[in-house]
Amino acid sequence: LHELAHETAGGRWVVTGGGGYELVRVVPRAWTHLIAEVSGHPLDPETETPPGWRRFVTERTGETAPLTLTDGRKPEFRDFSAGYDPADPIDRAIMATRKAIFPFHGLDPLP
Repeated sequence: LHELAHETAGGRWVVTGGGGYELVRVVPRAWTHLIAEVSGHPLDPETETPPGWRRFVTERTGETAPLTLTDGRKPEFRDFSAGYDPADPIDRAIMATRKAIFPFHGLDPLP
């Protein structure tokens, strides 16, 4: 999106987010990556999470916080235009959203 903003909107873009999802494993790392990208300083996916934050997570939640920003996995993007994969939970979530919400806004009429 950062590159697209420079290609189409003079580098201007609006960053928004949601909430209510996984507060230990997802939110802090996703927002860290997002803010780093927006500021023009993307982070290496193998960057370690701060030890103080990991201690805080354990003290407050009893959970073990992630050690790195991506758990040692390579971030990947699979274009949805390649087709719907009913075995993929993300594809199922996308389709459920499209079916439940998009028609209310006159978007994406599904057959």
